[in-house]
Amino acid sequence: MPKEKKKSDSQELGKIEKPEAEKFQKGRKLIFVPLLFAPHENETELQKLHDKYWQQVAEQINNLESKLLDITRVYHEFICTEGEEGLKEIERMDAGSYDIVNNLVKKGSKLMAAESVELLGEFMDWNKCLSTRISSQKVITKIYEFYNEALKSREEWIRKGIDLTLGEDEFGLLIMRENNKIQFPSNVEVFYVAPPSLDEIKRWVREKRSSLPQTPKKEEKPAAKKSATKKTSARKISK
Repeated sequence: MPKEKKKSDSQELGKIEKPEAEKFQKGRKLIFVPLLFAPHENETELQKLHDKYWQQVAEQINNLESKLLDITRVYHEFICTEGEEGLKEIERMDAGSYDIVNNLVKKGSKLMAAESVELLGEFMDWNKCLSTRISSQKVITKIYEFYNEALKSREEWIRKGIDLTLGEDEFGLLIMRENNKIQFPSNVEVFYVAPPSLDEIKRWVREKRSSLPQTPKKEEKPAAKKSATKKTSARKISK
């Protein structure tokens, strides 16, 4: 995830006027947009927030392009192929980012292959292993080690790909999950685009989780006494 300083840079870019934009047009620049997927559950409110988020992202990107430069290259997490094939992969993901990328490509942006097929496949396989029921703590620890190694390799591949393909004075777009640890090249200025609806979604998720019942701890009772009826405790929804 880009540093907080970059977030303030993004806010500054959103306020600048066209005559002042020239000072931002030199050097390599990259817009970072957090990747959010559509909800799997039948959550109407969350779906509305999700749609609102991508609409606001599109508006902010259009605003930046109108004041600065056109985006020339697009990098999208989980996408291993360029051009039309890559667009089809994004469409199948149902993440909400398809319309944005498709419109940029129609205007002349190039969709890059951000991922390695081999590294992404390895990462996904270890991720599947983490979702299975495993009783051995030693095995779980090993799986986490391999998972983290695969994740690190993926992020390094994406970083190198951006560094090698984003040209001088080019404007790129990276759509990727927020909790990444990519250290971008020092000569690439990264701008964090996060519309107000992103905070709304995070707040919705926090409140939803806090409202879920927690599994009560089992208490050992003396054999002579009858076991007490289990009670399910739940936290209040935070406001």
